[in-house]
Amino acid sequence: MEQLSSKLDFICAKLESMDTAIHDLRKENTAFREEVAEVRAACKAKDKVISNLTEQVNRLDQAARSNTLRIVGLPITPTSSPADISNIVFRDVILPVVRAAKENDDLPPSMVPLQHLLIDTAFAIPAKKDKPIPVILKLTHSSTRNFIFRYKKAALPTIRDQVTNRERSKFSIYEDLTPATHAQLNSFSADQRVKSVWTYNGQIRFKKKDSDTVYRVKALSDTFDSVVK
Repeated sequence: MEQLSSKLDFICAKLESMDTAIHDLRKENTAFREEVAEVRAACKAKDKVISNLTEQVNRLDQAARSNTLRIVGLPITPTSSPADISNIVFRDVILPVVRAAKENDDLPPSMVPLQHLLIDTAFAIPAKKDKPIPVILKLTHSSTRNFIFRYKKAALPTIRDQVTNRERSKFSIYEDLTPATHAQLNSFSADQRVKSVWTYNGQIRFKKKDSDTVYRVKALSDTFDSVVK
């Protein structure tokens, strides 16, 4: 009996020790959980700040490109100088647009377009082999940019597409988008639920296949589902 009692006392002491250890572990686990929750909350807050800053930087970058256009289809070569490119842009794009604006009384007949006053810079960017060379055109005034988009269909030449056999504009003119906005535009363009997608003043807009409603993308985090819900 004495041996059994001694063993029971030993076991009870062990159990008490285990209870104490378990209690301490629970306290540590609770503290750890609280610490993890605090870290997660801090990370979530930092993620929100980073997201807001990313949006702000992208908007500023897009605003800086507001007078910049990307033109594809101009008769230039890899050896064309910036001066030659500027002359071609002025001759093939700006002059026809100015004439159309005059005919529609958007510009006075006496207005004489001067190349050096309308074009800030114009240069080519690398293109894949056998692909048209894109031109980046930076204009001095937003009004010139607006006239180009308003009259490009009516004033600029057209060609017949060899693939679709349909008539289309000889020159493709787009807004110069930031990398982030351009990537987001491509994601909407690749969505099979989207009928058409375009940009206006750097903001993505699109239509669904089953609707003529124009949806606006307001943030880089926006998706098709979040916009149309």
